[in-house]
Amino acid sequence: MAVPWSITFWLANLIWTALSGWVMSCLSVADEIASSLRNGDIGPFHVG
Repeated sequence: MAVPWSITFWLANLIWTALSGWVMSCLSVADEIASSLRNGDIGPFHVG
C-alpha cells in the first residue's frame, strides 16, 4: 500500500513545525539565561 505524496508532505511539515518550535523555545530560554548571567542578575550555577 503506497502512501500518497500529500500525506507524506503534510506529515513532514507537521514534524518540521514541531521541531522548529521546540528549538526556538530552547534558544529563547538559553538567551535569557545568558543575558541574566552577563548582567549579573543571577550568579553562576553551583552543582554538587
